[in-house]
Amino acid sequence: MAAEDRVEVVDDKKLKKEKKSKDKSEKKDKKRSDNDGVRKEKKDKKKDKVKQDKLARALDAHLQADAAASFEDDQDEAAEVDPEDMIKPAEELVPFALPLADDKAHKKIYKLVKKGAKLKSIHRGVKECEKAIKKCPPKTAASGEIPAPGLVIIAADISPMDVIMHFPVLCEEHGVPYLYVRSRADLGVAACTKRATSVVMLKPEGKKIGGAASSDTKGKKKDADAEMEDADDKKVSAEDYLEAWKDLAKSAEKQWKIQVQPWVKGTHPLQIADREKARQASS
Repeated sequence: MAAEDRVEVVDDKKLKKEKKSKDKSEKKDKKRSDNDGVRKEKKDKKKDKVKQDKLARALDAHLQADAAASFEDDQDEAAEVDPEDMIKPAEELVPFALPLADDKAHKKIYKLVKKGAKLKSIHRGVKECEKAIKKCPPKTAASGEIPAPGLVIIAADISPMDVIMHFPVLCEEHGVPYLYVRSRADLGVAACTKRATSVVMLKPEGKKIGGAASSDTKGKKKDADAEMEDADDKKVSAEDYLEAWKDLAKSAEKQWKIQVQPWVKGTHPLQIADREKARQASS
């Protein structure tokens, strides 16, 4: 029995020694692998976070650039929109349609507009007329009485009315007489356009002709510019157009004094009646 116990003790000692030797060998192998550079790579969380931040910033910048480009496109499209395309015919005339031409003057206006279109002495549309009026010198007290640089015809059946609301003030600032007509469609027909027109500006002179004619060809061209045929096969001369233009410009100024000036001075019968009502109500 004693011998058997000794054998077991020896075996236990051997097992412990073998275990220790194995542990030592594993530690040595581990050190060797570390020294040789063979090691298990650890994930670098900081680098991953930096990469994600870079990607997020790049994506955000790309989205902002796309949004800015689309906004610029929208702005360009909005700038290219012609105010004439926004206008719709109104059932009633705008309340500020003064001075308004009478029936007899309507016929004269449409005839003159047609002649002006044939002689190319006309500006059509809101943008074009606005630029032409602004090019005229502003009217001042020192300037006195000077010939009108143009004549503006405005259609009164406009919606929205904001599109033409600034024209009366603009015309008065630059000394340009103006008149309202009842139909935008009729004005477009008279101006020889394919669509209705809200406003036209008639210049006093026809198409500008160059210097003195030096040949028969130039003489023929001059005659063709000064005299053109209209829809009724009647010849349109620059001199006749100028005379009709002067008459209509005088009529526009006269109608302004009759229809608009009393409102400006506060002497219109309606204004006087309103003041009288306010006085009676306060007393």
